[in-house]
Amino acid sequence: MILAAVLGLASCGGGYIKPVEASQTWVSLSFFSHVNAVSGADENVVTSPYSAAVCLSMLAEGAGGQTRAEFDSALGGIMFKAEDLGSNDTVVVKSANSIWIDDNFSIRNSYVDLLQNDFDAFITTQRFSDPATVKAINKWCLEHTEGKIGDMIDRLTPDMVMVLVNALYFNAPWADAFDPELTSENVFHGKSKSGKVSMMHRTGQYNYAQVHGAQVIQLPYEGGRYSMFVALPPAGADLDKLIPQITEGAFNSAIEMMRPKKVKLSLPRFKVETSMLLNKALQDMGIRTAFTPAADFHGIAEMGPLVLDQVKQKCYVEVAEKGTEAAAVTVAQIRLTAVRVDPEDMAVMTVDRPFVFMITDGYTGNILFAGKIVNL
Repeated sequence: MILAAVLGLASCGGGYIKPVEASQTWVSLSFFSHVNAVSGADENVVTSPYSAAVCLSMLAEGAGGQTRAEFDSALGGIMFKAEDLGSNDTVVVKSANSIWIDDNFSIRNSYVDLLQNDFDAFITTQRFSDPATVKAINKWCLEHTEGKIGDMIDRLTPDMVMVLVNALYFNAPWADAFDPELTSENVFHGKSKSGKVSMMHRTGQYNYAQVHGAQVIQLPYEGGRYSMFVALPPAGADLDKLIPQITEGAFNSAIEMMRPKKVKLSLPRFKVETSMLLNKALQDMGIRTAFTPAADFHGIAEMGPLVLDQVKQKCYVEVAEKGTEAAAVTVAQIRLTAVRVDPEDMAVMTVDRPFVFMITDGYTGNILFAGKIVNL
C-alpha cells in the first residue's frame, strides 16, 4: 500500500501524495532486517530503529520531490518527533536531538523553527574547519548517552555543512530481577565459536509462546511500559534467513500467541557495542536519491545543492541481573556538492545459542533497540 502511494506520485500529475501511515513496528522491523542484511553473518548486530527513524525524520522534513517521497516510503509516512518516553525515578528513557551548522552555511529560518518546535533540537553554529567542533559534537553525544557513546565523528571535511544527531539512552531494572547468586558459567554455542559465559537463571511467570519451533519470551521492565522480547530459534537455524520473516504480522501474531507460563529461564549476561555505516541499508530501504547529486533538500537551505553524505550509528547494550542499560547515537552528515495461568506447567528456555532480542515500548509500538547475538 505504501509503495503504491509512492508510485502514484509519478502518475497522478498533481501534488505530492503522502503514503498512508504504517506503524512504528513496521518501520522498526524493516530497518532491523535491512541493517542485518548488510552485516556479516558472524557479526553481532545491535541497532536502534527508533534513533535512526528520528534522525531520518529530521532530514525528511527538509526534503522535497522524489527525495521526500523516498524518505516517506521508508518511514511508512510517519515522522518520528520529540515525545515523552516515560522516564521516572527508576526507568530512564530519553532521546535528544542536536543540529550542528557550519558558520559559512545558512539554513532557512522555517527549518530551524520546525526542528526546534517538533524535534526539540539543540541548534548551534560552529566553525567546521576548527577541530574543536568535532570534539564538541562527540562531547554532546557522550553527555546524552551517560558516557556510553562518544567518538562519533573523526573529522569534518571542507564540503561538510551540517550534522544532525539523535542520541537515545535507556536504563531500566527488570520487573523481576535475576539473583546474582544463581549466575553460573555455562557454554554459549555461538555461530563461529563456543565459550563459557555468565548465565543468569530465574524461574518465574512470563508471557511465553512457541512459534514455529522457536521459543519467545517477554521480559518486562519495572513499570510495565517497556519489555525485552527474546526469540530463541531451534538449534542450527540460520538467523539471517529468519530475521526477514519477522514481519509486523508475524511479530504481532507471536505476541497474541503468548500466554502466562512458568518458565525456567537461562539468559546470558552480555555487553555488546557496535558501530555501522547505514548508507547501504538505507539505500536498500529505498532512500537513494538523497545520496546523489539529484537530492532535493530545498527545505533546509537555498544554498546548495546539498547531498546526504553518510548516516552512521553506534549502539551499546548491557544485559545483567538487575536490568538493562542501552544507548544509541545516529549521525547524518550533509555536504555541499557541485490469559489463563497454569503454574504447574513449566517450560525450560536456555538461551545458549544465537538469538534475537528487541526492547519495545508497549505504549507506542516503538522498537528502541533490536539485536542479533551470534557470538559471546
